[in-house]
Amino acid sequence: MKKLPSILALFIIVFISFFIFSYSFPVEKIKIKIENGVQVVYNPKNPAPPPGTPEKIIIKEDLCIGDEEEIEDFMFSQIRSVQVDEEENIYVLDSKEICIKVFDKNGKHIRTFGKKGQGPGEIQMPMRMYLVAGKEIMIYDYANNRLSFYSLDGKCLREISAGKYRFSRTIPDSKGNIITQISIPGEKTVTEIRKFDRDLNPIITIETIEEEMTPYVINMMRTVLNIRVMKNDNIVWGMSSKYEIFVVSPEGKTLRKIVKDYTPIKISNAEKEKMIKGTNVPSEFKLKFPKNYNPFYFFIPGDEGRIYVRTYEKDKEGNFYYDVFDPEGRYIAKFSLPEIEFLYVVKKNKMYTMIWEDEEGIPLVKRYSMVWK
Repeated sequence: MKKLPSILALFIIVFISFFIFSYSFPVEKIKIKIENGVQVVYNPKNPAPPPGTPEKIIIKEDLCIGDEEEIEDFMFSQIRSVQVDEEENIYVLDSKEICIKVFDKNGKHIRTFGKKGQGPGEIQMPMRMYLVAGKEIMIYDYANNRLSFYSLDGKCLREISAGKYRFSRTIPDSKGNIITQISIPGEKTVTEIRKFDRDLNPIITIETIEEEMTPYVINMMRTVLNIRVMKNDNIVWGMSSKYEIFVVSPEGKTLRKIVKDYTPIKISNAEKEKMIKGTNVPSEFKLKFPKNYNPFYFFIPGDEGRIYVRTYEKDKEGNFYYDVFDPEGRYIAKFSLPEIEFLYVVKKNKMYTMIWEDEEGIPLVKRYSMVWK
């Protein structure tokens, strides 16, 4: 009977310790709500993968194209876009050489096509390149103000004039419809996300975004509208000023809103000086620096339905983190890539990145294998 008080005291200590520990270190959870008929997924600052699902991504470089010295077919002048077909052939748009270089999955050069000019089948100023249903290559030629379509072997199939439109971005879906970003001049900065059919006939306006514009002021951390199309033709868009990403059906209905909590990343004075360097601003203009970076820079969807978001958060080596959301919009993992690398394609458990210039001033395309654990 004398041992009872000791056992009781030990039980009380364990209970209080457990309560304090649980209260001090709450487990962050994902919250899903329905707001105005839209599913909203509220994600915490740290990944919170559901039990039993992969929670870590391991990447390993397995291919690099562009570092073969003095071999013209394997070198780039200015990489603008990277795309990958179902056979894992790699298409690289060189906007300075005005050509598309194609490589097989082992990095062997297959062909180069494209010719600079204003005539039929020629390209003047390519802005973006995309694959259409894995069967055609679409290029938006800003100078010629038209969409040019090529077969995968480089034959020009057709050209469509953009007419009165000047697109900031053009992305095809699997049916050949075109999702675009259009800026409308006026007292405010107005941007519309529109969907056209394959002949550039308007179908729907997905979103209209208005922002206040201050005359003679240049925002050095401008808000960027990101638009992507998923494999199932859902449209994903978001403004970099808020960590909010919207998933919209092909018919234009908002299906999901993905929200993530984050810690703002302050812009240091050294980083401000880096932004100013090389900027030629007229004396009547004023430079505006916000206190913090935007919540994210850009995002891309992978072929498996996940969304990869490039943030301004860095790891200990100075590499930038990418947040990964599963097809349901849940924050499940994060990984980092060097600052000079930009993730362009995620396909068949491989990542493809673009490097404007490495330490030696050479543009490169890299591929990483992906393993989920």
